[in-house]
Amino acid sequence: MMETLTGTEVIQLSISVFVVQLIFIGSRTWNIRAIAEKNVLKVLYTGAVIHLSWLVSVAIGATSMYSIMTNFEWRYLPVVFFSMSGGLLGSYLGLKEKFKK
Repeated sequence: MMETLTGTEVIQLSISVFVVQLIFIGSRTWNIRAIAEKNVLKVLYTGAVIHLSWLVSVAIGATSMYSIMTNFEWRYLPVVFFSMSGGLLGSYLGLKEKFKK
């Protein structure tokens, strides 16, 4: 079970998950390009980054959602919002890059 965090710690988690989501989405985009290029080394490298960023994001998100759902600790809501925002911004940036070419 997750211990109750201070407001500063929740903000730190929110910023962390935002950055991790950007890394996850960016790496996923690079991974897809590497697969299309049949670049095995790049596929393995980006795949490792995807996996690690996914683990961190899920760990932060799952513990935050657990606190919200079981204890109604709404102070963790920014973590969920920042996670979603990071993923959406990453998707937008990846799509925007695709249309540039």
